[in-house]
Amino acid sequence: MKTNLASAICFVAWVASGLMATFGQRLLPGLNRRRLVTAFLCLSLFVSSLAGFSQHDMWPFSSWKMMTGLTPPATRALPTLSILGIDSSGNEHEIDFRAWTPLSPEELNSWLRHNFFELDSEARDRVGNYLLARSNYARERALSSRGLAYTNRWLGPFTAPTHLLHPAMWSDEEKVPRTPFVGLRIYEDSWDLEKRRVKDGPITRVRTFEYFSR
Repeated sequence: MKTNLASAICFVAWVASGLMATFGQRLLPGLNRRRLVTAFLCLSLFVSSLAGFSQHDMWPFSSWKMMTGLTPPATRALPTLSILGIDSSGNEHEIDFRAWTPLSPEELNSWLRHNFFELDSEARDRVGNYLLARSNYARERALSSRGLAYTNRWLGPFTAPTHLLHPAMWSDEEKVPRTPFVGLRIYEDSWDLEKRRVKDGPITRVRTFEYFSR
């Protein structure tokens, strides 16, 4: 509640400051517009930094946790989460990244890493059920005549890619699983960056979560 109140106060102050920087001199000719703009920029920087250092989102200022955390320096291990769908035969299938629209895989993985595993088992199952439903919806859409939608329906094929290029694997109908997913698994994959740079080194895969529909 206190965080929400602080966010509301910061947002109102930010909007008021922006309006004053834009229209203040017209309403009160004696005001110095340069100082008003400087005050607006300083307030924007302050609130943005406050969101970052406190690690609390203060809409529209975000803590942006997507890239927080350090790669372990000793092994240069790079842990990455993978979500795989499971069919009724127990086979695992990769899921097209567009299934998580409007989130990018990096945004989803960041939330999973920082928040998901802190939830109780019941809450984790609700998330698992939601992700399973999203992946099945995307699978059905990919098999339909419409095909799996682009991440931006207005720009279509001209949509800018995410900063990491993920293959739109379900654009090829032959690669789309034909049977519905009955469950999903989340793995944490890690590998040594130096070994992977020289040659295809081993990938360590650890199962961190599993969900099956009831």
